[in-house]
Amino acid sequence: MEKFFRTVFLSVLLTLVVFKSYGLKSLKSKYQRWNESSNRISVESLYLKAEIELSSTWSLGFVGIYDSISGATPTGKPASTSSNDWLAYLEEERTAGVLSLSRKGEVFDQTFDLGHSDEPDYLSRTFGYKLSRGFAEDTLIVSAGLSLQDDRVDSSVPGGPGLGIKDKRTPEFSLGLYRILNPKTTLAVNFAWSRPKGYLSDPYKQVGLTETLFPGDPALERDVFYLYPENRPDKRKTFVFYTQGVRFFEQTNSSLDASYRYFTDDAGLNGHTYELSWLKRMGEKFIIQPIGRLYLQDAADFYMTTLDGSSIAPSVQPDGTGPYYSADYRISALKTSSFGIKLTYFHKENLSFDLSFDRYHMRGTDGVTSQLVYPDANVLTLGFQWEL
Repeated sequence: MEKFFRTVFLSVLLTLVVFKSYGLKSLKSKYQRWNESSNRISVESLYLKAEIELSSTWSLGFVGIYDSISGATPTGKPASTSSNDWLAYLEEERTAGVLSLSRKGEVFDQTFDLGHSDEPDYLSRTFGYKLSRGFAEDTLIVSAGLSLQDDRVDSSVPGGPGLGIKDKRTPEFSLGLYRILNPKTTLAVNFAWSRPKGYLSDPYKQVGLTETLFPGDPALERDVFYLYPENRPDKRKTFVFYTQGVRFFEQTNSSLDASYRYFTDDAGLNGHTYELSWLKRMGEKFIIQPIGRLYLQDAADFYMTTLDGSSIAPSVQPDGTGPYYSADYRISALKTSSFGIKLTYFHKENLSFDLSFDRYHMRGTDGVTSQLVYPDANVLTLGFQWEL
């Protein structure tokens, strides 16, 4: 904990001292703590964003992220209340950053992104480009983006054989529309297509199979439950549709923000996210914002709690070719809901602080997977925003 807060302090101080002399335009920071029930996973995160104005047309942005994760996560072994051997304990740290160079042109606005993320078993580099143009006096903005995520994954199975460092690449194309319908209403629509390829399994997730040893020998025959690494396809296609509408109500000095997100891939995984929030100004200094979210998901085609009865002969070193199998509860049929409230305080016109709390709840809907694997969590977020 001491190391974490020391990192927070030094990051903010470095940004202020170094970037202030280079035309620092804005500084945003958030601290978040995610705590799952039953002493499962705990995550502390720091998010820091700075924007520097280089000239009237060029600006430089920086986003820094630090995560510290600890606790226990399901491995894929059937859950039981009698022991915790279905949980894997971990403690990791991740540092990540994104550098963005933006140019505001007479016709087009452009942004170039370069990202880097590093953790003990995962190295990720991201390259991105975004182009946007305004129409009808900027009441309609059309944008398009192209990115490539180049990853290196340590696929070694904890406590067993591994395949070493494997590659994973994810190209993505996005298209967005933002429309001001009238002085009180806005609408945004976004699409994204991606094609991940390479090592797409999770080395920490396993699936079990009951095998009979010494069959036919009355003295030695017995059943043993073995765990094998999961095997996901080494290619994937994904599609995301997202829309958001915001409406301001002058009579109550408040606004309603509603959004819907649809996700699907070529393995039958479909997800629907609904979010609704209401922003209400309380005097000159405060804004209160209740938020509710609901997520519904269908299971992936290759999800199964065990391999028993499947006739699949698993491999000790899966290579991404069929048959595919995974007992990762995150790709099962499930639903999640979260309800929270956010309070924003404006100390000055250009300086604000915010505090939010969310209660997160997840449950399986397939009637087969044990509810023990699905977590509940409390999420606390603190932040500030300073426009210079």
